[in-house]
Amino acid sequence: MSKKTRFAVVGTGGRAGMFIQAMTDTYRETCELTALCDLSQTRMNWHNRQLQAQAGAAPVPTYLAHDYDRMITDTRPDVVIVATMDATHHLYINRAMALGCDVITEKPMTTDAEKARSIFDTIERTGKKLRVTFNYRYAPAFTKLRELVMQGVVGRPLN
Repeated sequence: MSKKTRFAVVGTGGRAGMFIQAMTDTYRETCELTALCDLSQTRMNWHNRQLQAQAGAAPVPTYLAHDYDRMITDTRPDVVIVATMDATHHLYINRAMALGCDVITEKPMTTDAEKARSIFDTIERTGKKLRVTFNYRYAPAFTKLRELVMQGVVGRPLN
């Protein structure tokens, strides 16, 4: 088996749940969740309890936002998933790439042109990769709807 891709998540509010679930369940054979980082220890603790209850997984290390650099240094993720408030995406994206990680971020990538320029400058300087996701496309309700459409249960899509 090939090496698992190591992921850390910064921002553990509602958006992070689908990423965490996918890494620890659906794609657990190829993904490893290495750490959580957030402003709220309570949210990180909740996710760790869910990991134990639903996936039987051991809790992952947690880091408060001011320890973001230490989280990357300690846990060495390949990819950092940024699911923080939109206005702070650029801070975490730029720092993760500067510390050697590729990044996946929630949409929007950022909130203004200056922040976007800083991200593109960091990509150019570091050579790291950034992917911007639209994760609700894969939310359970939409996945089920797609299955029903593909099975012909709800009719045929029209142009």
